[in-house]
Amino acid sequence: FFSRCCCFCICVFAVLLNKGKSCLQVTIEGKVGGSVVLPCSTIDNGLKNEDITVYWRHNSSQNVYDIIEGKGSVEKQDPAYKNRAGTFPNEYMKGNFSLKLNNIQYNDAGKYVCYITKAYQNPSTQLFVKDVGQQMEKRKWKEKETDKQTTQEQVT
Repeated sequence: FFSRCCCFCICVFAVLLNKGKSCLQVTIEGKVGGSVVLPCSTIDNGLKNEDITVYWRHNSSQNVYDIIEGKGSVEKQDPAYKNRAGTFPNEYMKGNFSLKLNNIQYNDAGKYVCYITKAYQNPSTQLFVKDVGQQMEKRKWKEKETDKQTTQEQVT
């Protein structure tokens, strides 16, 4: 009885501790050359512009984009994201720090984490990248192989 009671109390405490915080982990699919929006938001309404500091990281280390004191910053941005990553400044006060990534490349695949410093949240997004051109080539190749098999079957 005691262990069940303790377990229940710990679970209730964990729920109460996280009340009002969003826990977001999503998977996004993008195509080479296309664009995606990686979601990041908080429901914390008490944010002031100068309190807004958010760090976007790719695979734990690459600096994709920073929001420092309510302003976008590319000062320490990894060169791979230059002129390709941006946010929506008009949405900051609403708790939206989503990242738009343009001209997607294979190297962009992986885990993106949005660190919201004042909200103590780290929503993460898994990005999968597809190459539309390669998929089309594979389809054409499969169609040719199917046509060859059909032709061979008709001949024999």
